[in-house]
Amino acid sequence: MWVHTLRNGQARVREFLPDALVERINRPLGEATCLPNAAYTSQAFFELEQRYLFRRTWVVAGYAHEVSEPGDMMPIDVAGIPLLLIRDEKKQIRVFQNVCRHRGARLVDAPCSRKQAVVCPYHSWTYALDGRLQRRPHFFGGDKHDVASDEQHQAGLIPVRAEVWHHWILVNIDANAPPLTEHLKFLDDKLEGYDVAAAAHAGTLTFDIDTNWKFAHENFIEPYHVFSAHPRLHDFVPMRDRHASDVEGHVMWNDYQFKSAEEGRGLGLPHFPALSTEQSMRGIWFTVFPSFGIEIYPDHIAMFHVNPVAPARSQEKIAVYLVGEAATATQYESGRQSVLDMWRDLNAEDIGLLESLQRGRQAPGYDGGVLSPYWDEAPRSFSRLVAETMRAESARADPNSTE
Repeated sequence: MWVHTLRNGQARVREFLPDALVERINRPLGEATCLPNAAYTSQAFFELEQRYLFRRTWVVAGYAHEVSEPGDMMPIDVAGIPLLLIRDEKKQIRVFQNVCRHRGARLVDAPCSRKQAVVCPYHSWTYALDGRLQRRPHFFGGDKHDVASDEQHQAGLIPVRAEVWHHWILVNIDANAPPLTEHLKFLDDKLEGYDVAAAAHAGTLTFDIDTNWKFAHENFIEPYHVFSAHPRLHDFVPMRDRHASDVEGHVMWNDYQFKSAEEGRGLGLPHFPALSTEQSMRGIWFTVFPSFGIEIYPDHIAMFHVNPVAPARSQEKIAVYLVGEAATATQYESGRQSVLDMWRDLNAEDIGLLESLQRGRQAPGYDGGVLSPYWDEAPRSFSRLVAETMRAESARADPNSTE
């Protein structure tokens, strides 16, 4: 399947994303369009996305709390590649391809804690937590073990470029993306004043949704649907007090000031220390292309991560972080549950709509949409980023593949 789909990658990308489509996406907003149906329904396009988006940019792979102690391991899949998150003896988080260098067996199939080494289930090849090969039993014959050969350094686990940003582990599989600090500079600047280190994990909500991953991100950053889909959120901040999302390169963002806090949004839990008066009554959220979003209220952070599973299937996680003891202390249990319930209820209101968008893209007459000249800059920009990134990365990877 991969061989057929990805042969002549640049040419395949341009079949889906021709010059004429890019021109339409870049028109003035009231005349522009978003991506065509195939970008949300085609298996071939999905596989091209895995190769040219998710393997070539910074994407969220996991959460630091999932590997909190030395020897903790978490197997995951990113862009169709099995990866393994490990915290080593020095408490450094490392990421490797989750495969033995011998015959290619998957090394770890389930989360595990406080292991001393990674041991392949097939032939018991053993790797240190930093990826070094330590032992190959019976490698040279019965009872002739390889425990310290000069060539072992060539057969260690395959490392993946990874960095921890606050509470989150990001990877760049092809190792050629710009530095993460550069990738997240705009976000870091906007988060000034929020002591993110003061927050701790309080719970994660997981949703399996019959929709394309892009719909989830486009919906997250688009406030136009709030009055129609989210009655409680609209009561909290009505449309007259909202504005269209702004775009800064690969980051789309929005914010609002609310007049009074409510349970789940700023009421009943400790706030981040030393917030300004404006920040203490503000909600602000971001979509960072291509893999995650983040929303911050005075009392919590929500990390919104979408993992593509298939053209019409995604897994969405919302990890919630509260300030200090609010994340775990019994006295804050009610307030903590209110935040989790708020996010669960809000997302439940979206799921049916996201799945409706997926079903609607079977209609051949739909061609990318008629966009609001006020509200739809963020969805249009997301489409532009998909098109421009895939075209650029496929040309860089396959410079001679043009037909």
